[in-house]
Amino acid sequence: MHTHGHSHANADETACTQSAETLDPAHVGHQHLREHHGAEEGRPLLEFEDLCYAYDERPVLRHIDMHIHAGDSVVLMGDNGSGKSTLLKVISGLIFAQKGSYVFDGQTVDEKAMKVSTFAKNLHQRIGFIFQDSDAQLFCASVEDEVAFGPLQMGVSEQEVAQRVDDVCTLVGIEDLRKRAPYNLSGGEKKKVAIACILSMNPDVYCFDEPLNGLDQKTRAWLLGFLHELKAAGKTLIIATHDQSLADEVADYFVFMGSEHGYTDKPHIHINR
Repeated sequence: MHTHGHSHANADETACTQSAETLDPAHVGHQHLREHHGAEEGRPLLEFEDLCYAYDERPVLRHIDMHIHAGDSVVLMGDNGSGKSTLLKVISGLIFAQKGSYVFDGQTVDEKAMKVSTFAKNLHQRIGFIFQDSDAQLFCASVEDEVAFGPLQMGVSEQEVAQRVDDVCTLVGIEDLRKRAPYNLSGGEKKKVAIACILSMNPDVYCFDEPLNGLDQKTRAWLLGFLHELKAAGKTLIIATHDQSLADEVADYFVFMGSEHGYTDKPHIHINR
């Protein structure tokens, strides 16, 4: 558990220096996926200092001070409207701190930094965000086009992209859906495709917003197993959920957002009071 630290790193024209690696998702959980990006020894991967954000002058994130280290499995808990989804959007570079700072691997993530294409590409490669509503991130004509889209945007060769699509579709169990249009799939199938799209980028950080919502028992069981695989591979997990069973299974510690919670069986911190 890591809170109340400070960082003086500033974003500049230099992007996050790491580039996309060759993906071998069949080895998720094996040693080679641990040989990936991470902050310098002892430095948090994600740092928030006095971070604030408001929608139409309504405060949603209030003076957030928190550190998350590489490999942490963090569960965000709180009532609807407590800021969980907003914090995930900040982490993913979709919105920006209006006060305070968010630093990823030593570099400030703000609107200016994200206008530098190399910086933005590297951040989006290293941080994957699986939305609560899978329809919000699926837009291509076929499943295989969805899975290929991210790596192609990163400049990965067509041959490597084809290999990634094959590997990821096999890993996630959607080989028979490859030619299907995403909008015709079931909710559970869409969730698997959305995860496959992120997995094809081989990010360091996975952000999940209510990942079990609307899933049947079979898909829930698959997703829980997949989260354990990611955790075993040393990936950083940041999960917003109301599901206590999911939280109990994967959390190294809880981050309570908003009003007080009495659930204290695991290490926890309290932010956004």
